[in-house]
Amino acid sequence: MARENADKTVVTEMDSRTKRLILFAASIGAFLNPLIGSMIILAMPEVGVAFEVSARDLGWLSTIFILANAIFLVPASRLSDLIGYKRSYLLGAAIVAVACGLSVFAPTYTILLLLRVIAACGTSFLMITGLAILSYVYPPNERGAAFGINTAMVYIGASAGPILGGFLTGIFGWRAVFLVMVPLAVAAAVPMWQFFRDEIKIPSDSPFDVRGTMLYAVAMFCTMYGLSTLPDLLSAVLTVIGIILMAAFVWYELRIPSPVLHVKLFFTNQRFARSSYAALLNYGCTYGSVFFVSLYLQSVGQLTAAEAGMILFFQPLIQAIMTPIAGRFSDRIDPRYIVTIGMILSGIGVLLLAGLDTGTDLHYIAVTQVFIGLGSALFSAPNTNAIMGSVPAEEYSTASGIVAVMRQAGMIISMAVCMSAISVYVGGTDMLGPEMYQEFLQALKVSMIFCAVLAFVGVLFSWFRGKGTVPDAS
Repeated sequence: MARENADKTVVTEMDSRTKRLILFAASIGAFLNPLIGSMIILAMPEVGVAFEVSARDLGWLSTIFILANAIFLVPASRLSDLIGYKRSYLLGAAIVAVACGLSVFAPTYTILLLLRVIAACGTSFLMITGLAILSYVYPPNERGAAFGINTAMVYIGASAGPILGGFLTGIFGWRAVFLVMVPLAVAAAVPMWQFFRDEIKIPSDSPFDVRGTMLYAVAMFCTMYGLSTLPDLLSAVLTVIGIILMAAFVWYELRIPSPVLHVKLFFTNQRFARSSYAALLNYGCTYGSVFFVSLYLQSVGQLTAAEAGMILFFQPLIQAIMTPIAGRFSDRIDPRYIVTIGMILSGIGVLLLAGLDTGTDLHYIAVTQVFIGLGSALFSAPNTNAIMGSVPAEEYSTASGIVAVMRQAGMIISMAVCMSAISVYVGGTDMLGPEMYQEFLQALKVSMIFCAVLAFVGVLFSWFRGKGTVPDAS
């Protein structure tokens, strides 16, 4: 038996075991992106010694991966339509395996950075096609549960990355951080190659939109890099240029027959647009809180890195447990109810962080992490379900690309807010001594209030996104 989707692609009906194996493969792919991005953090000092680079230059190991990932996501969504979702997924896994394998032997720091860019290209294909394939494999009444597991793996990758990276670096050296990615990429590819027997293409006779892709890449680079280095004057100028170019990109894409990104969805599909804006604001609210709490615990709180990690672990632990449950609930009721509650909880948690002082009890901080962790869990998978359920099958790759872009952009906005506040009130994280604690707390307060406002604006987008058609759970 087979199931025919809106774009006339015929997908073979699968038994539960096959679906689970494909979900496993897609979830390993989702796990890889944050893992590659975060595992390098604790390996940076060793990399700096090996290549004799400054601390400032080392920051590019993380920054360039995030930037490249955000840039590649949109063209990857269009290319996957043209060459097929399965081929694109396998291509992404192969790129990751080769780039990370070669990183072990990188002769110079410049080559290592270039390989990070190539790895980001590979993870972009994994992120786009993994979510799109799950949208085909799972019927609407089962999709939220699958998205919940897939999203939980993103949280697990982000939280496990620094821990695993530190462990591997301490025992085997920094090259082990890249080497371990190779078998993980193979594990992501083999089940997808063996069990997903269909190939999904979106037929098109139009050429690939090269101009639009280049315009998007330059606009995204200027915007993301500018935001990540604020409040310098040059950074502000780059951000403005990026926003102007992004507006030009949208204008251009609306006027060509085969755009690299179907931006018309934002103007013709209210539920899709408002769910996407809610995603941007949610990640803008929550991502920077981890950065500030980590700094607070290790400076003002005088905790060791391990002790601070135990407090911070509350948030990803709750996310990993509750995200699949929230996703399953979104199969049965309109996701906007769950998502809106999640954004409110995240906003409350971040707002509570604004009240931190020099004598704040650790239990108070743990409670804030519970609020943010539960709020993020209730938000992510149901909102993804709402986005993917609001578009026809031929737009799955575009929608999954938007989900990923909104996540990356929200993270950058959140960190831009936090780093700008640090620069204005403290001067830099390297100046964070006891004599600067009050200025640091002021920066924390301003940042968290701003981030909480983002969440409460996001609540409006979430609640007024428009009603969706809830599939019959039977």
